[in-house]
Amino acid sequence: MPGTDEKYQALLKDLNELGSYLHGRGEKTQALSAQFAENAKKDASNREFDLNQSRMLDYQHHLWHEIGNLVDKLVKQYE
Repeated sequence: MPGTDEKYQALLKDLNELGSYLHGRGEKTQALSAQFAENAKKDASNREFDLNQSRMLDYQHHLWHEIGNLVDKLVKQYE
């Protein structure tokens, strides 16, 4: 059975992976937001929808990174 130190190190490793995942989601969401914004410029028939999607995804992008930054802060605090 793993000792306390091994469990602690495994938890820090998992938190690091979670932080990377969250930041990766933020980047993917930002890229999708940019695609909708670009499409809004090209296609007037769906402009309002595309702009709304872009704004929503941009907001999500910031949330993913904010949560990721909190996880990163925890990892640094306990490393």
